[in-house]
Amino acid sequence: MANPGDFAYIVKQQADIVRIIGEYIKLKKSGAQNYTGLCPFHSEKTGSFSVHATRQFYHCFGCGASGDVFTFVQKIENITFPEAVRAVAQKVGIPLPKVTFSSPEEARQASERGALLEIHERACAFFQEQLRKPEAAHAREYLAGRGLNEDTIARFRIGYAPDSGFLLRDFLKRDFDEQTLKDSGLFSWKEVDGQTGPEQPTANGQRPTAMYSKFRNRVLFPICNEGGRVIAFTGRTLSTDEKAGPKYLNSPETPIYSKSRVLFNLDKAKEAIRKLDYVILVEGQMDCISVFAAGFHNVIASSGTAFTELQARLLARFSRKIVVNFDPDAAGAAAAERSLGLLVGEEFEIKVLTLEQGFDPDLFIRR
Repeated sequence: MANPGDFAYIVKQQADIVRIIGEYIKLKKSGAQNYTGLCPFHSEKTGSFSVHATRQFYHCFGCGASGDVFTFVQKIENITFPEAVRAVAQKVGIPLPKVTFSSPEEARQASERGALLEIHERACAFFQEQLRKPEAAHAREYLAGRGLNEDTIARFRIGYAPDSGFLLRDFLKRDFDEQTLKDSGLFSWKEVDGQTGPEQPTANGQRPTAMYSKFRNRVLFPICNEGGRVIAFTGRTLSTDEKAGPKYLNSPETPIYSKSRVLFNLDKAKEAIRKLDYVILVEGQMDCISVFAAGFHNVIASSGTAFTELQARLLARFSRKIVVNFDPDAAGAAAAERSLGLLVGEEFEIKVLTLEQGFDPDLFIRR
């Protein structure tokens, strides 16, 4: 239990658990001090999740999850206790002190996540800067051809990964060690005779390590967490060479990115989803960006995959009304069918919007 002098104790005394949990799920008053809703930690059809205003405590009678405001934020955001305390403090407007941790392992994990978030922020800024250079003229032409203006490109922080294996690595290695760069998911390695070996010299004549950029000659779309921090990328190739790899290349899973827990554009769409009380679900990032730019700010994308249970629960915190608009092809139909089954199980109110054959949401908006 926190001591009266502890920062956590001070935050807890000023935090209203009903208001904070209400930012994540819909709560209805049920009695003088009780509020109920659907539990965000397991699938259910009737609300068994209870929040007590006076006791500042929550309990789910379905799965047994219980705790205080810090426990809730820690569990739903998948963060450490100190990070949860700081998150709640920011929500209630309390200035943050210097970070302290309860164990060396907790400190190590927080430091690792912090470094990876910073790497992705630096990489995003690097890609944005590269898009402005003469060598990226073909990338700018591609984006213009897709109907994206400068404001939309800037809003979504779209960038360009140059056709070089070393520029990003050399840019980041000045401030981050090799292990952190490896953990970021932004780089790959080559093997020479079964062991990691050197690549060709960089522009400054130095012998680089075997690490090289995963994204090359691609338009980069940042993927952000709910708070708007960059945690991963999707790269769309600009090469016609079959050896260039897949058309779309995604970041691998890392300590800060789990694909099954993330919805593209939720950081920008969540307020509109709450206000309008419904969400538009499309398949790809370009579909999402085009629809958003057309004025439909409550749009998110599944990034070409079927919905997961974790994504459905994440979305349910904002609305349980959804309009599904996947591509009208075999792959889109299959993804829609899988997603619809899960959304029905999670008690979503679903409408399906089908476009005429040959049109995805992006093409439909631009025609």
